[in-house]
Amino acid sequence: MLVAQRSNGQTISLLDGWTRQKLKRLKEEETFVCPGCQKEVILKLGTKKLPHFAHKRETKCPFEHETESSYHASGKRDLFTWLQKQAPDVQLEPYFLTIQQRPDLYVNIQGRPYVFEYQCSVISEAQFQKRNNGYKKTGMQPIWILGAHQLQRLSAFHFKLSRFQWLFTQYVSSISPQPLLFYYCPQTEKLIRLVHLVPFSTYHAFSVPIIQKIDHVRIHDFFTYPQISLPSSFWRTWLMQKTKWRQTFTFYPSTLTRAVCADFYLHHPPSLFPCEAGWPLQFGYLFESPPFIWQTYILLFINSSNRTYSLAEIYNWIKKKIAERKLFVRALPLAQAYPYTRAIYEYIQRLEQLGYVRWMTKKSIQRIQNWTFPATIEEALANDRSLLEQIKRTSLSYNDWREF
Repeated sequence: MLVAQRSNGQTISLLDGWTRQKLKRLKEEETFVCPGCQKEVILKLGTKKLPHFAHKRETKCPFEHETESSYHASGKRDLFTWLQKQAPDVQLEPYFLTIQQRPDLYVNIQGRPYVFEYQCSVISEAQFQKRNNGYKKTGMQPIWILGAHQLQRLSAFHFKLSRFQWLFTQYVSSISPQPLLFYYCPQTEKLIRLVHLVPFSTYHAFSVPIIQKIDHVRIHDFFTYPQISLPSSFWRTWLMQKTKWRQTFTFYPSTLTRAVCADFYLHHPPSLFPCEAGWPLQFGYLFESPPFIWQTYILLFINSSNRTYSLAEIYNWIKKKIAERKLFVRALPLAQAYPYTRAIYEYIQRLEQLGYVRWMTKKSIQRIQNWTFPATIEEALANDRSLLEQIKRTSLSYNDWREF
């Protein structure tokens, strides 16, 4: 904690320009209490961490969600200093009695209240939801920033994102239907924004990182989606990942993998799934399951060229697979504007654009070209490359996403 109350009830912030000498004298003369639980806290003045207040070991504060590290305290200090330059009346660690919560930062911007939470440790989804809902209940818009030490960067645009990190994806603008992630590193003093989140699988995603020194960030950057295109290397990276799916999916059997393979084997070996499946989509983030799995399920359902398929039928088919726990929808508490059916609809649009289906009505389609079921891995890879070139030529490329 960086804020506490003196014995006379006045609030004291350790970011108000105190010298170490003055803090030592203050510690000898004063007692302090937590603004939330009103129990005594100790002013810590060690050499390894920033000066801070801490509850006594035997004291359990109901408003202290996790132990605050030096990394967390440093990042909160940086964000507070930065936000002071962006907007007036910034409050550090204010305590809101009505919801019994204490965010890291509070600020009012053009008449709208916001709270900034800098999350550096893993908490339960239930705890996250409770805190988030508490803020919204009082009309405050929460902005969550993750500690950058949690971000695993595997290559320039390839990241490993846990289910916990996906919880923090948030919409920042009604102009873009895609969410993004915020990270901050107090060691480099840099804010990271992950945009164009394209999941490869449950834990792997492609994204464009925008990295800026915190001093160069403006408050509106938290409320606008950057107009930036995916790099030209994206398609090559995606094709490499699709190749990896084909070569390794069945090598790591699990209860889920075996259940999915059982469905696929009825039609074709899982590694030789149709070349028309496993492609990135603007709304692909709505599914936690890899795109080659949920898209293959759609192709296996549309198995006849002699009948018309309604969107409702296709949606119900995928809903059934979700109920069977063979497909999973991603939990996105801060980005709930679209149902997972939006990803299915977009995929059907792509199939229509590529000439595989045609719209019979606004809510029904018919298959007019067979899916490509390769006989060998070599044939599959060749067909994937060929289809990739066709996809790149269509108007559904990523550079045109903002047109949807």
